[in-house]
Amino acid sequence: MRGQSLRLALSLPARLVGLLDSRICPQGEVLLLAPCRSIHTWGMRGPIDVAFIDRFGRVLKAVPALPPRSRLRCPGAFATLERRCLPGAYDEWFTPGQALRFV
Repeated sequence: MRGQSLRLALSLPARLVGLLDSRICPQGEVLLLAPCRSIHTWGMRGPIDVAFIDRFGRVLKAVPALPPRSRLRCPGAFATLERRCLPGAYDEWFTPGQALRFV
């Protein structure tokens, strides 16, 4: 995902709010929650794209368009990447096994 803006949610309060507050992570930006092995989409108005990564930046599990009122976990994950799905548009998302590099 070249050129994608990344926001960080590293504190417990920031991770609990996640994408619920659109001021924290506007449409089109990716939110990194760390540490994070499980997420929920209760209170979300639309689907989100989710990817769990390990400590080395390798994608362990990726779920595009996870619907509201869902719960998802990945026991070996260190962090989670999330973004709101763009309405009516397909955009590439991560795939399991992909190695990420943050610069």
